[in-house]
Amino acid sequence: MASVAVAIFMARLDISIVNISLPSIAGSFHADTGAVAWVAMGYLLFSCGCMLVVGRVADDLSPRLLFVLGYAVFTIASLLCGLAGSLAMLIVFRCVQGVGGAVLVILAYTAVARYLPAQRAGGAMGLLATSGALGIALGSPLGGLLTEQLSWRWVFFVNVPVGVIAVVLALRVVPRQAARMGPPARLDYAGAVLSFVAVAALVTALSLGEEAGWGSAVIIALFALCAVTGVLFVVRQSRAADPLVAPSLLRDRRFLLAVTTTVCGCILMGGNGFLMPFYLELVHGLDPGDAGLVLLVYSAVFIVLSPLTGRLADRHAPWRSCAAGMGVGAAACATFAFALGAAGLAAPVVFLVAMALAYALFFAANGKEVLGAAPAEHKGAASAVFGTLYTLSLLLGITLFETVYSQSVSGELAAAAPAAGGWQPGFSGAYVAGAVACGLAVLSSFVTARLGRSSAPLAVPKLR
Repeated sequence: MASVAVAIFMARLDISIVNISLPSIAGSFHADTGAVAWVAMGYLLFSCGCMLVVGRVADDLSPRLLFVLGYAVFTIASLLCGLAGSLAMLIVFRCVQGVGGAVLVILAYTAVARYLPAQRAGGAMGLLATSGALGIALGSPLGGLLTEQLSWRWVFFVNVPVGVIAVVLALRVVPRQAARMGPPARLDYAGAVLSFVAVAALVTALSLGEEAGWGSAVIIALFALCAVTGVLFVVRQSRAADPLVAPSLLRDRRFLLAVTTTVCGCILMGGNGFLMPFYLELVHGLDPGDAGLVLLVYSAVFIVLSPLTGRLADRHAPWRSCAAGMGVGAAACATFAFALGAAGLAAPVVFLVAMALAYALFFAANGKEVLGAAPAEHKGAASAVFGTLYTLSLLLGITLFETVYSQSVSGELAAAAPAAGGWQPGFSGAYVAGAVACGLAVLSSFVTARLGRSSAPLAVPKLR
């Protein structure tokens, strides 16, 4: 668990730790913000786009071998990012780092599903959620400190010693798995290309849509490309001899409902992470440092609660924790939407505490629900679908909150006249949308419950 927790920590850390150093990177290479944004985008594109391929490979090869390879790729790419002599080189190495990050995330979930019995999977998912939250929470302050005291290059160099230690730890403690009988399955290259293009087109469209305009030709073309390649991918999976995602998994109602709950549940998390800093700075007049301290309330409470709520998912049906968490989230959003104008910081602090409780209940249980719905031979593919949709739903949340807010009130009005309440329709509308998304997650959880539950433990492979 220590080994897989470090993997999740590093993968999540490298999303937030780099973002705060982007202005310094732009200054170092004399680049504009649009060009330097691809330092973050490149990692996200390849991390998300490669997950389905990684998941398929994980079902055939030893998780231990892939885990060590993932650490090695991530660590070497981090070193090369720090040594990059141009912005183009940095972006290329960040893409390679994203591939390593995809391996770490997918293999962490796959290892939990393969090596732990079902009655301990919820607690393990809680620990993984805690590690990811810790990585996100420490990313910005650590990145700012390294960039200010040393240089932006140390944002990447810091991964090298941690990665070396993690490789040694993985070699010592991750079990060896007996080889699968028969020849390994052939990789579905056509499916791999289609899945990557579909995911990359969607990520790019969601990331650039507000800036370029949702009705612009570029964004419409990206959405069309995503739709076409997505349909072709599904058709390919039904016909390929060795598909990336087994057709039986795509037809499993319990699995599909579980990942639907993932998508609906993560929308609020992504949207709030984007919009809450604007609320704290524009409405309450906090500077970025103070706003960051307020936002740490969520991370601190989440880190404390996640190991405890993870055990609840082992003692009770996971859908109960999912429904309870999203019920708390929906109530918190609805209340906060009407308490935005209250004086002081009590309203946002209470809301962040409620959100931490909501997601502490939700993440471990939902992860167990998704992986528990997949048969033993498809745990890697299930982890890949889960990881891909998790990232995409965070981006969808950012897009939804940004669009609802910007359609209700302009940034100039919100900045110029916060006391007049001109900002309130935008923020209220966004959090009402978040409440609706949480409500859909509750509904999906209840529908999942009607399909019944299997109490059989996860199959534990023969180890040597």
